[in-house]
Amino acid sequence: FVPLPFFLSNLENEMAKLRTEFGNIGNVDGTSVLNGMRLLCAEDNPLNAEILEELLHMQGATCTIYSDGKQLVEAFDHVRPSDYDVILMDVQMPVMNGYEATRALRASDNPVGRTIPIIAMTANAFAEDQQNAMACGMDAFLARPLNLMLILKTLDAVIEKTAQTA
Repeated sequence: FVPLPFFLSNLENEMAKLRTEFGNIGNVDGTSVLNGMRLLCAEDNPLNAEILEELLHMQGATCTIYSDGKQLVEAFDHVRPSDYDVILMDVQMPVMNGYEATRALRASDNPVGRTIPIIAMTANAFAEDQQNAMACGMDAFLARPLNLMLILKTLDAVIEKTAQTA
């Protein structure tokens, strides 16, 4: 839990606590499943986007963040198979929500849209929300507030599942 208002020092303190409790998850030395990954993200809240970007960068990942689903879907037309490893999709966004964006990606002319793992991010963590995420074509579900250990565990499971089906 990173307290608000958000300060980078608070995030660094939380990362130090996690390293102590769980080992060197915050080191960019290859131990993190995120190290070297390229993520495409949809997040409409600027503070959440900043926190997400910092968490990912601290783990050695890079990300491109769009502020709504429509922007991400439009940019996706030009995505090649090697451009991104996974999509983190906010569910509740203006213009086009995460469910609509996922359906559009899965049905797009770009074949990458049919296979790239898509992970939902939402504060609504009821069973119905998880079912809706899976029904529209998402591969996994992260409840907010985002927890680094859960992100790592979820990505590891999605990557393993993707490797088995490839």
